[in-house]
Amino acid sequence: MPSLSHFVSIGYYMPAFGLLAVILLLRALDLWVQLAAPPLRTEDGVVDPEQMSSPGVLSVLTPLVISHLTGVALYTLPIRFQEMAVEHFPVSETEAVVLTAIAVYTAGLALPHNTNRFLSDGGTEQGWKVLKLVAVLYLAVLLGCTALINFSLGFILALTLVPVAAFVTPHVPKFLSAFVMVILSPACTLLFSVFFFQELQEMPISFLDGWMLYLSVISQGILDHCLYGSLVYPLIALLVYPCWLIFWNILFWK
Repeated sequence: MPSLSHFVSIGYYMPAFGLLAVILLLRALDLWVQLAAPPLRTEDGVVDPEQMSSPGVLSVLTPLVISHLTGVALYTLPIRFQEMAVEHFPVSETEAVVLTAIAVYTAGLALPHNTNRFLSDGGTEQGWKVLKLVAVLYLAVLLGCTALINFSLGFILALTLVPVAAFVTPHVPKFLSAFVMVILSPACTLLFSVFFFQELQEMPISFLDGWMLYLSVISQGILDHCLYGSLVYPLIALLVYPCWLIFWNILFWK
């Protein structure tokens, strides 16, 4: 039952959210300075041609468009394909919606490979910096707007997405960084939140029960949006997930 002993004032974690937002602004400023700085010269006075080449509009715009198209697919396909899934697989309509959403979400991990097909000249060093600058500012605005609507949700997303935005570059170890990004992705954040909530309720559950509860939470979120107009599911599908995909694309930038 709700009680004053379980209440946490917004004043306690508002400063923490502010510090997380400052990290994004400082990272964006750092990228801006790097882009504005003159290219470094070697001992022979030769400038690296990769640093001289400016990123094309297509190299920056393509990941943004494909990421958001994947988000649109995550938002629309689970509802539209539920009847087809029920006909071909022995699942209920609710299970079909949830499994389709998970399938689309997982398919988005192949985004970098699909994006590179549209880039004939490949990505440049300046290109991923411009893309990350846009993504960091995008994330800062997204988290700020989310916090104004639902501060708890904005704070949880900031805890997981800000570290990703801060460290990800094409030059970090791919395997370890990919593992960390998946752990900090929106889907895994929801999974961990389910178990954490049960621990706070002093009702720990097994992994199997937690997984079933996780699937029910996803279906409930989609159902609440369809019946009551809840904005959580479209927020995650159309904005948060595409933003995370942009950083995922930066990690595998070529």
